[in-house]
Amino acid sequence: MTDDPMTSDTKPPRPPTEAELARLADGTLPAAERERVRAQVAASPQLSAVVAGQARAVSVLRAVDVAAPASLRARTEQLAGAEPRPAGPAGRLRTAIAPRRVRFIPAATALAVAVVAVIVLTGGSGPPTVGQTARLALASATAPAPAPDSADRTLLDLRASGIPFPRYVRGERWEANGTRTDTVRGRRIVTVFYRADGVGRVGYAIVAGRSLPTPSGPTITRNGVRYALGRVGDARLVTWQRAGHTCVIAGRGVGDRTLLALATADEHVTVS
Repeated sequence: MTDDPMTSDTKPPRPPTEAELARLADGTLPAAERERVRAQVAASPQLSAVVAGQARAVSVLRAVDVAAPASLRARTEQLAGAEPRPAGPAGRLRTAIAPRRVRFIPAATALAVAVVAVIVLTGGSGPPTVGQTARLALASATAPAPAPDSADRTLLDLRASGIPFPRYVRGERWEANGTRTDTVRGRRIVTVFYRADGVGRVGYAIVAGRSLPTPSGPTITRNGVRYALGRVGDARLVTWQRAGHTCVIAGRGVGDRTLLALATADEHVTVS
């Protein structure tokens, strides 16, 4: 005799906790739990909305982390429920050795955090800076990665200001794993994020409109293109001008040589 499904001992999987949803959003959920929680989120519009809100809050926190003065960062972290950083060398050391994880953020608080981020990123006059663009390239993705271009295997099916994003099929394989689109001081900034196993993660941002002023610092010229190297907080960046627009690639734990390789590998692509 077969078991009656209504009386079977099989129990449905437990629903994800708030902490698990927050860790899924900020990328710190262990791999052993990630697939289970992702499947449950995908099957629930309500959980999907919660995780999307968490991801936005985490993203803006990371975006303002370097831009905002210490007092404003502290207020933003207090709103978001992030663990406070102690002042002085001990706080800097803890930040350096352990990534900050944001606890579950209620929707209303996430909105307040977003308002603070908008003030930081859009305040002031004039165009955005390369530093602000780099901070967006270091933030979280808010949309899936674009598909490969059906007509050219070296490109993704996404353009910003007529410039196609590369697929990086030569050499080290960098896989596109997300995108985001922001408007800063009236300029649209499109970013594609890439990850390579054992190397790290970078964001490639293209700013609409006239090119931005190049920050001071070391430069290197390759095939007639001048690339400027720089830093934003604990991350490194490379910026250059293409078809009259500013491109920025930024990443943490990624060296100048890797950033230059990614930037120069893209210059063979035709701009429409």
